[in-house]
Amino acid sequence: MAGIKCGDPFGLDATLLKTLKWERALKRVAHDQRSDFIYAPHFGIIYAKAGDELAELVSSELKSGKYLPGMPITMEVPKSGRMRAVSMNRQGPGFSRPGSILWPKDRLFYQLLADEAAPIIEKKTDKTRSFSHRLAAPDQASMFAPTRTCWNALQQALAKHSKKRGSKYILRVDVANYFGSINQHTFINDLTGAGYPKTLADRLEVMLVAYTEERSSRGILQGMYPSDLFGNYYMDPIDRFLKEYPIPSARYVDDLYIFIGSVDEADDLLRGLVPLLRAYDLVLNEAKSAIMPKNALMSEEPDLETLFEEALDEISSQVADEDFDADYGFQSEWDEDDDEEEEEGSLDIKLEATKHLFNSISKYPGHEENIERFCLPLFATIESDYAVGHVLNSFKKRPSMSQIYAAYLARFLDEDGVADYLIELLSDASLMDWQKMWILAALLQGSGDDGAVKVVNQILTDTTRRDVLRAIAAIYVGKFGDHARRKSLRLLYPSCSPYVQLAIYFSSRHWSAADKKNARNAWGASSAMHSLLTSALLKPQ
Repeated sequence: MAGIKCGDPFGLDATLLKTLKWERALKRVAHDQRSDFIYAPHFGIIYAKAGDELAELVSSELKSGKYLPGMPITMEVPKSGRMRAVSMNRQGPGFSRPGSILWPKDRLFYQLLADEAAPIIEKKTDKTRSFSHRLAAPDQASMFAPTRTCWNALQQALAKHSKKRGSKYILRVDVANYFGSINQHTFINDLTGAGYPKTLADRLEVMLVAYTEERSSRGILQGMYPSDLFGNYYMDPIDRFLKEYPIPSARYVDDLYIFIGSVDEADDLLRGLVPLLRAYDLVLNEAKSAIMPKNALMSEEPDLETLFEEALDEISSQVADEDFDADYGFQSEWDEDDDEEEEEGSLDIKLEATKHLFNSISKYPGHEENIERFCLPLFATIESDYAVGHVLNSFKKRPSMSQIYAAYLARFLDEDGVADYLIELLSDASLMDWQKMWILAALLQGSGDDGAVKVVNQILTDTTRRDVLRAIAAIYVGKFGDHARRKSLRLLYPSCSPYVQLAIYFSSRHWSAADKKNARNAWGASSAMHSLLTSALLKPQ
């Protein structure tokens, strides 16, 4: 890697640095964090208020050859699926996956590297076979077209292939632990071979290896635009193999739909496909792969698709395209201090078709989360409590939905029992730290009391808890705690990790002018990250 070793600082040519689109990358990072696995408002304020200073820091370190990636912030995130409990009248244990975010300077550089790769990947991608993470216009804050748009394109392709005379069966292939299995060196070689500058490729590989702690040079972090781009591109050789076979196929990330004329044809195909996957360190997920008659796939819940289309049409007819993202509804970044008033009449939106879709949730088992992810942000935006009862009843049943549930309930903390229920959940031992982090994110949008602060302070001082949870607990105590609680934060500060320390410093924005100044004098220049946060805190909120 051009003499660059993992763990050593590196740089980048000043001339090349000038060609990078810093402003676009900052906008994309700010937009991307809306769907982060981890809530980090002390990072978010840096993107929002100190983006220029962040760009200058990254540029300066690269010019001087002193750039060194930090370790990602990671925690376990519950997945939708559960282990099958045979002959038991109950759900099995839940599965989880690692969810990560990067420190701001690393996230910005990672996005810059991805932005430079995007047009190269765009040219290499076979859009007749690959449908996930399709790039939006280069000047867009979102790097990709809405998920729903991409999914609809996939459905149209599946319908088209199903009508072909030779298509009788569908071989549905799923890859086990896809993002965690990607061979970083193979990926970098493929990307360089496609025309990505080696100078950038060397830096990208160093970062990827650093993020996996040099354990095996396998896997890329999930949950950020660059990883979505790179993960989708890694399957390009599989698309090319199927094209040259030749055989109709459609792919959504690592889910492959291959159209065949007979079961024997599937057997012959797999003899070539499985070794190819293995060559890329990918393994067939035998539990999720299957052969089915083509009609079986196309008949999967067509009525549900109609309900989604009606809801989309309803929103599209009332809201400008630029104001509605089908991935998020109207959900914006979390900001507990956002007092900006909506323009009069701007929320006069009718959601009858959306309510009809939501009411159908019990009719389509297995699709509950898709329906909730679409409907709940819309209900939240128009401040409709239509789904409050449903969400309260579902909160513990669907751990993977905690982020969406908390974002919705944050709008209704003043309703009877909502805030009390969320505070009660903080003491529930069955909930993961990730779930409690999002509960605290919701509670930060309301008003605290001494009882709640006491409960949250117990989480803060519990060193067995993950730092991502303790950080949000620190912000809560700093915002709603009295003078004594804030003094305890200052005493706790020296024993905390840098991540939690930044959260404590961030919480000082809620303190008196004198206490803010004391915090700034004590902590404001203790690291590059603290200096960025200081700059952000000093700007008008």
